Order: sequence, then structure tokens, then C-alpha cells
Amino acid sequence: MDRVQILELVSDRLRELLLLVREAGERVLAVYADDFDVVLKSDLSPLTLADSLSHEILFGSLPGIVPCPVLSEEGAEIPYSERSSWDVFWSIDPLDGTKEFVRKSGDFCVSVGLVLGQGPIFGAIYIPVRGQIYFGGEGFGSYRIVKETISSMESLSSKELLSSADRLDSGDSRPERNWVLLGSVSHGSEMPPELVRALFEKEKFDSFSIGSAIKFCRIAEGSADFYPRYGTTMEWDTSAGQAIVCGAGGGVVEIGSKSPLIYNKSALENPDFYCYGNRFKDRFPEILAPLSPLRRTRGARGRPWDPGTSEK
Repeated sequence: MDRVQILELVSDRLRELLLLVREAGERVLAVYADDFDVVLKSDLSPLTLADSLSHEILFGSLPGIVPCPVLSEEGAEIPYSERSSWDVFWSIDPLDGTKEFVRKSGDFCVSVGLVLGQGPIFGAIYIPVRGQIYFGGEGFGSYRIVKETISSMESLSSKELLSSADRLDSGDSRPERNWVLLGSVSHGSEMPPELVRALFEKEKFDSFSIGSAIKFCRIAEGSADFYPRYGTTMEWDTSAGQAIVCGAGGGVVEIGSKSPLIYNKSALENPDFYCYGNRFKDRFPEILAPLSPLRRTRGARGRPWDPGTSEK
């Protein structure tokens, strides 16, 4: 299948896909509302029953929507010798933001991306505590539905569901909206001094820390402008968010080359990246230029950045 055929299939089965994402989120919420145990994986990251239950429903059902393999954080041991033959696959994080889940902050989500070749073409992110689903991709458009629509999805067709959703635009240019810079709650962020100067010489930014792939949603809807990420992320952390941001007119690019993040690499770790909205692209083209002097390699020393207060 080519890109057009896959997106047509997703459009036809949108209701089925979002119901599946909602079901995974409901399983997560059921655990969240109760006491639960936390175990540590080999990389010392936390794992809960919610991760496993969400993985189970998504891994088993997503191939029924678009028939292709599933790459999940909870099944990442699939060797590259097998993955290298995949033309299209699901890239999922059944519970993105497990640390925030354990802290009971609400900053966690279910993240489902669909990758063709080496690029994500569609994504869906469900934030169950806030009752929001974001979905879309380049060539499809990006959208948001909220509690009232989410609760009544069974009675809607895919076409009705899409028509009831809010279309996202990452280029919100209302003069009264402050510029917003995002950082991660669970992972320290460093920005090189050159980047700090380039940002604040032009605009005054409000800074917020938010957990999980929710940051991509804020960029896509135009309520935030820029999310620079230094440090470890994996492909399933970014695939859905990248698709949604690109569908809303923004981008997610590797800091050095300024090229979009690519997927199904032999090593699944992402490089450092910038995520930005359309308004940021218009105001700061020099930061996103491929030969920008702000290029930063891994290990370069930046100054610690305090992302400010956490959004609740």
C-alpha cells in the first residue's frame, strides 16, 4: 500500500481506531484509580500493570485496522534483521509518561503512530485524565476531540467523528498569546547559551514543563511554540506526536541536520530534536536552518534550563 491508500484506510476506520485507543486509555485509568505495583525494567525505567494492559489491547487489535506489524515499547526486542523488511508498521507507546503515572500527575498518555518507510504518517494520542484525543498527520490534517465526543463515539460514523473534531493549527498568531517554551518534567533539559540568546533576543517566552508526548499536542494545537529536546527518547516516544505536529503545520527535526526524525533505524534511539509550531517557523527561521550556527552535537555543554512550573 502507498501513502494515499493507507490514509484512506485510516480515514475509513477512524472510528474503530479511536475506540481502540480509548479502550487502552480506560484500562490505564482503571489501574491509575487504584493502588498498583511498580517494577523496574532492565534499563531501570518503571513498568506497571497499566503498561501491560494497554500493550495487550493495542498489540492484538491494531493489525486489524491497518494490517502490519506492531513495534511497542513493551516488545522492543524485535531484531533489526526482521524489522528492516517492514514497509509499514505501528509504532506505539502503550503508556507514555509512566513516571508521571506513578507520581499521579496526570501527564501521561496512550501514543499510537503509523510509520510508512522511515516517516510517521498518522498518529493518535489519548490523554485519559483530561479526556482529549489528538490525531492526524500530514496530508490528513490534525484534529482534537474532547470528552463529550469521546464518550459518544460508538454512535458516530468515521465521517461524523471527523466532522465533529476541532481542526488544529500550530500557527496560532493571536497577538495576545504569549510565546511558550516547553520542557520535560521527568528528564533534565539543557539548552546551549546560543539558543537561549537567539530565543529571548526576539521574544519573551513563558516556560512550562509537561510530561510525556502531551508536549507534541500542545505544539500542534498552537498553545505552545517550541520544544527543544536534548537527551534520550525512543522512536515510539515521538512517532505519533511527530505525525500530529506535522499535520498541524509544524515540524519535528533533528537538531544538527534540521531534517525530520526518521524511523525503523537499526538503533531505535532518537537524536536530539526540535519540535516547533508554524508560528515559530515563521519567526525563527534561522534556528531551523540546516546550516544554523546553533547546531549542537551530543555531549556539548549547555547551561541548565529551568522549565518553570508544571502544567496541571
